[in-house]
Amino acid sequence: MKNIEGLKGIVNLPPVTQIGVVVRDVEQAVAYYSDTLGLGPFEPIYDFSPDKSWYKGESAPLHLRISRTTWGAMEFELLQPLKGKSVHQDFLDSHGEGLQHLGCDVDNYDEVVQMMHKAGFKQVMALETYVPRRDCFSKACYFDTEKIGGVLIEVMWRPWLTQS
Repeated sequence: MKNIEGLKGIVNLPPVTQIGVVVRDVEQAVAYYSDTLGLGPFEPIYDFSPDKSWYKGESAPLHLRISRTTWGAMEFELLQPLKGKSVHQDFLDSHGEGLQHLGCDVDNYDEVVQMMHKAGFKQVMALETYVPRRDCFSKACYFDTEKIGGVLIEVMWRPWLTQS
């Protein structure tokens, strides 16, 4: 893919709804972004281990520590990799802390994932999990789009956000 306009024409991604930042310590990052930039309030920090996760096509258990807040219309997500192979740990190892992905919520998840594959983007990680507080399943898939702007694209299906 030569440019982002070509990607939009093939995949028809919706607007970005999430900014994902990888950090070494979520507690310190929440304090920094709250105190320095005035973001927040952040939701309580929680540990996350999806029911199913795949890293570069292989089943790979994963454990992350996460907190989120809203920043305007965007969800601002802080992720600390704790255990397992993940694109988050890869990013931390190769780049250090920073903006790692942009996420898009979709209600036609399987279709968008197929369009991303058809457009030539490689899936580098995928997750599926049951969300008890919402009583439904959620899915996410990260695509290697780093050559365009230096970030990954995460396609997310969170039915409580995308379906009426």
